[in-house]
Amino acid sequence: MITDFQLFGYQHILSIILPIIVGIIYIILAKKYPKNLRLISILFAATIIVIRSVRYIFDTFLGKFEVYDLLSIHVCHIDLILLVICLIWPNRKLFTFNFLIGIPTALAVALLPGQAHADPGMARAVFFIMSHMLLVMGAIYLLFTYKFEITKKDIRFYYLFSLIGIIAIYIFNVITHANFMYLMEGPKNTVLGLMHNGLGPFWYVVAIYAILITLLTLIFQIYKLVIKKIV
Repeated sequence: MITDFQLFGYQHILSIILPIIVGIIYIILAKKYPKNLRLISILFAATIIVIRSVRYIFDTFLGKFEVYDLLSIHVCHIDLILLVICLIWPNRKLFTFNFLIGIPTALAVALLPGQAHADPGMARAVFFIMSHMLLVMGAIYLLFTYKFEITKKDIRFYYLFSLIGIIAIYIFNVITHANFMYLMEGPKNTVLGLMHNGLGPFWYVVAIYAILITLLTLIFQIYKLVIKKIV
């Protein structure tokens, strides 16, 4: 295990850049070979699954693998499942979740992955970051290849959906003594951990919702003012 992963060191930057390159390559292939779009999308989904699965391979060899990990309801895990489904069977509603919820949450994790990472340490950190950046690139790939649109109605829905979801998961955590979405406390040596320690339980949850709403709004504005014109 490592507890001193260097944020924006060369390993971190490389872990961010490589998935971006992979995503761009798949977008170029999809544009160049439209008749093979479904096959290319399936290959992209397979790539995301393989990169994500490396952590489970690490855990298996270290004797730490738990089936529970596959059933996680952390946002990025749900986003992974929905993204893979959407790449295989394109759907605007699934895309909207991937874009509005998936991009900001996965990007936040990739940019601020924390300093502590379980064995095998650096290798796990690299694949952890790469898997989250691929969630970002997967949503962008869907946007450029299938030209799905996002409306003001969508953003209003996700404001409400996020609020209801956070309340429901918080109650579930209290009942089951779990910590899904890290609503009960943040992981150690992370920004969420510092937020929880500094704000206390109640304001910590309020801050998470406020940050999510801010990111949703920012992503939507970027889409409306910049990306929509490019696509």
